[in-house]
Amino acid sequence: MAKKYEKLFSRDFSFPSVEAWVRGESTNPKQWTDKKQPFLPYIVTERSDDTVHFYYDLEGVEWVQDLLVKLAREDKGFIKGVEKTVLEKLKYIRPIYEKEEAINLLELKRFLRELEDGYPWFEAMWWFCQMDDRKLVGLKLGKITKVRALTDKLCNSSDTVIRKSLAKIYPNLGDRPSALSAGEITSGKIPAKGVLEKRSKGYFFANHKLYVGASKSTIAKKLRIHFKDEVVKRIKHLKGSIAQRGIVRGYVRRVMGHKQIGFVRDGEILVSPMTIPDFLPAMVKASAYVTDEGGILCHAAIIARELGKPCIVGTKFATKIFKDGDFIEVDANRGVVKFLD
Repeated sequence: MAKKYEKLFSRDFSFPSVEAWVRGESTNPKQWTDKKQPFLPYIVTERSDDTVHFYYDLEGVEWVQDLLVKLAREDKGFIKGVEKTVLEKLKYIRPIYEKEEAINLLELKRFLRELEDGYPWFEAMWWFCQMDDRKLVGLKLGKITKVRALTDKLCNSSDTVIRKSLAKIYPNLGDRPSALSAGEITSGKIPAKGVLEKRSKGYFFANHKLYVGASKSTIAKKLRIHFKDEVVKRIKHLKGSIAQRGIVRGYVRRVMGHKQIGFVRDGEILVSPMTIPDFLPAMVKASAYVTDEGGILCHAAIIARELGKPCIVGTKFATKIFKDGDFIEVDANRGVVKFLD
């Protein structure tokens, strides 16, 4: 029976960012244990619709969480050790990603290495902070939640640094540098523009392998897995969490990734899987925000409160239901988004 993989995140990340995330979390064994992950591939990513979808083997997630809890119960200093190592891993990369500025090629190579090397530890910390409280009964998390706050910008801002750096280092590649792999950046063996163009339109990445031009069904068969995709019917309204109150009516503009930022017009309603700092110019123009993911502390929620714009987050399916040009109402007093025609 094929293993089920569920989509947990969607982000328009550059390929080097995806590699660092997936390879880092898929390291086997992870740096904090000698136990090997039995559920592989742990993560499968799909680039489509101008963004990257991250599918996880939920049995693999459960295995990681259970192992972390077991290690923490057996060793009272384990969580403290994770906390200490995370701080060490942040020493080089955090000052860089906090600035969100381009760095040179030599610095970028090291940044990518350090980022990937830190991911197993970041993952351990994130799971401790996100696990169900019932699993953590009796465990003392100490300061790890405060350390977690230091990584709020890690993923998004690191990708901004990578994108800006690649654009500066490879100006002749136009908007294609973000499709380069870390190996190509390190070796200097840059593929033809056509190869990068095809890669930027769509790929799958799993088990340290890149698949370009393959269909989802082909990948599922090859990896012997099943993608658990949302089956969304046409509905009249959608509910989510209120991040900033207010009521707005307007036309939808889907912003799945960087390519759509410049298409947003004044007064349109921005609908996205999850906003990131690079989306700010579009968010200033938009009259309201609706996202698939996120909670009251996510990027969209924070910007909505700063700009005083209605915002509903965590709808799960907004980008599946609403299309460009749909006329909708965002009632962020009730947490409801509905069609008006």
